[in-house]
Amino acid sequence: MMRGGYNDPLKRELERVLNGIAERYVSPETARGVYGVVIAGSIADDSLVVDAGATAALRAEMGVSLNS
Repeated sequence: MMRGGYNDPLKRELERVLNGIAERYVSPETARGVYGVVIAGSIADDSLVVDAGATAALRAEMGVSLNS
């Protein structure tokens, strides 16, 4: 289960974000916008996976804009 916290959301473990989506605590859009995690697949057919390359690129981009 995903819980709020005080740590940098861009450092949230990918598996925790993925589990939060699978359990419907977090939407894929929130995962992308808040945690910088890009998800592929669907909840409906249990094919959710983290797109590691896209996630790394997005987190790098967000890190720059968050710290500017």
